[in-house]
Amino acid sequence: MTKELPAQTEQKHQWEAKLKMALDAAQMSIWTLDIHNHQITSAINLEAIFSLEKDSCNHTYEAILNCVHTQDRDFLKRVHQQAIKDGREFEIEYRIVLADDSICWLVSKGVIWRDSSGVPVQMCVVDMDISKRKQDEAELQQQNLRCLQQATLTQLFANITLKIRQSLQIDEILETSVTEVQKLLQADRVLILKLHSNRSFLAVKEAVIPGLPVVMGQTITDSCFAEDYVYQKYCQGQISAISNIETAQIQLCHVEFLQQFAVKANLVVPIFQKNQLWGLLVAHQCLHTREWTDWEIELLRQLADQIGIALAQSLILEQETHQRQELIRSNEELQQFAFIASHDLQEPLRKIRTFGDLLKVTCRDSLSTQGYDYLERMQKAALRMQTLIDDLLTLSRVTTKAKPFVSVNLSEIAQEVLSDLEVRIQQTGGRVEIGYLPIIQADPLQMRQLLQNLIGNALKFHRQNQPPVVRIFSQLLNNDLDDFEHKIRYFQIIVEDNGIGLPEAYLDRIFHVFQRLHSLTEYEGTGIGLAICRKITERHHGSIKAQNTPGQGAKFIVTLPIS
Repeated sequence: MTKELPAQTEQKHQWEAKLKMALDAAQMSIWTLDIHNHQITSAINLEAIFSLEKDSCNHTYEAILNCVHTQDRDFLKRVHQQAIKDGREFEIEYRIVLADDSICWLVSKGVIWRDSSGVPVQMCVVDMDISKRKQDEAELQQQNLRCLQQATLTQLFANITLKIRQSLQIDEILETSVTEVQKLLQADRVLILKLHSNRSFLAVKEAVIPGLPVVMGQTITDSCFAEDYVYQKYCQGQISAISNIETAQIQLCHVEFLQQFAVKANLVVPIFQKNQLWGLLVAHQCLHTREWTDWEIELLRQLADQIGIALAQSLILEQETHQRQELIRSNEELQQFAFIASHDLQEPLRKIRTFGDLLKVTCRDSLSTQGYDYLERMQKAALRMQTLIDDLLTLSRVTTKAKPFVSVNLSEIAQEVLSDLEVRIQQTGGRVEIGYLPIIQADPLQMRQLLQNLIGNALKFHRQNQPPVVRIFSQLLNNDLDDFEHKIRYFQIIVEDNGIGLPEAYLDRIFHVFQRLHSLTEYEGTGIGLAICRKITERHHGSIKAQNTPGQGAKFIVTLPIS
C-alpha cells in the first residue's frame, strides 16, 4: 500500500475543508454507506445538517434513521432497500427531527455503487436542507387557499345577495337569508332576531334541521344581553364567535340560555338599520362544537350588511307606498271636488245668470240707472266665476280625465287651434307663423289645450297699437341633453311673441295657480292657464319655462320627449 506524503495529506484536508464550506453554504451533506456492515465510511457536513454533535452518529446507518421523523422512517428505509435491490438512483423528500425538536425537510438523492462482479457495495447520498422552500410552498398554498376561499366567498355572497335583491318584500328577503346561509354554512340553525326596546328579541325567521327546538315566533329574553356592556358590544358592531359554549369564557346565565336551544357553538353578527342596532343574524351548531373560520365570519358580516340595506330600502318602499296612497286619496278628493264644482257650484251660477237676463228683459224700464249698473256687475261677476270654475275643472282633469298617449301630429293640432282663435286673431290684427312641429306620442286633447293657452296668451298680451306676431316652431335638443341610457329623444316647442313681455321676478311664479300680473280691467283671465300648461307638460314627462327679452316680448319653451 502506498503511503500518502505529508503534502498530499495537506492537500486532501484543504480539499475537504473547501468542500465542507461549499456544502455548508448550500446546506447540504454527503455521506457514503457500506451496504454490507451498515457503516458510514465517509461523511462531510453530516453533523451540521442533522444537528448532531461531532462523532455522535457513531458512523452507523441506524443513527441516521433515528433522526428521521417517525412518520417518514419506514418510507425512507423502503426507498433505500429498493434502490439497493434494483441498483437505481433515487430522489425523495423526508423530514428529520433536530436536537431542539424542530422539523427540518431534506431532499435526498442517492446512487448505488457496485463491485466488478455487479454486487452493490456502497450507497452514496447527498442531502440538502429544503425547509425554507417547504415553508414558502406552505405559505403559497395557504395564500392560494385564502384566495380560493375569498373567491368562493365572493361568488356565494353574490349569489345570495342576488336572491335577496330579487325581492322588495322584507319578509321574503329575511326568509331567503336564513335559508341560504344555513345551506351555505351547513349550520344546524340560522336565526334572524329583531330587537325590542326592552332588549328582548323576537325570532322573526328561522331555518333549522329537523329534531331541534323551534325558536321561530318566540320572544327571547337573555338576562346577559340586558347588561349594558353586552348590548353596547353589538351596538359597536362587534361579532361573537363561540366554538364551544362550555369552554368559552362567557357567563353561566348565557350558557344556560343557549343550552335550552341545544346550542353547542354559535356565531352572532349584529344587523343595523340606518346606523341603529336592528337585530342579530345568528348561526347555531347544535350537534357538535365548531370552529368558525374567518371567511364564514366575514360572509355573515357582509350578509348582515346586505340585510340592513334591504331593511332600509323596505322602509323607503313603505314610505313611498304610504305617499302613493296619500296621493291616490288626494286625487280622489280632487275628483270629488270636480264633481261638486261641475254640479253643485255651477247650478246656482246658471240661475244667477238666467234670472239676471230675465230682470234685464222684464224689469229694464223699472230699474234705475244705478240698479241696472248693479245688475250688470252681478252678471259679470257670475261670468267670471263660471270661467274660473271651468278653468279649475280643466286643471283637475289633466290627470283625472287624461287619455292614453297616441301618435299626435302637432302641426295639425296647431292649425286646429288657429281655427278656434280665428276671431281673436282678426280682432287684434295679429299674425301667427307656424314652423315645423313633430309627430309625438301624447294626449291629443291636452296638446290642444297646451297650444291654445300659449298662443291665446301671446295674442292677448300684445302691445297697444301694435298687432301681435306669434311664432311657433320646434327644435331637437343637442345630443348631450338626450337621455341615451333610456334611448329617449327630446325636442322643444317654442312659442314667442312681440308682446308686453314678462317681469324677470315672475318668470317662475306665473306657472302657479291664480298668478295674475295685470288687473281684470287691463287683461281678462283667471291666472290658471299657465298652471294647466305646466301640469300637462309634467304629465308628458316634460317641462315648461318662460324667458323674457326686454322690448321684444316673451318666449315660452316646452320640452317634451318624442315618445
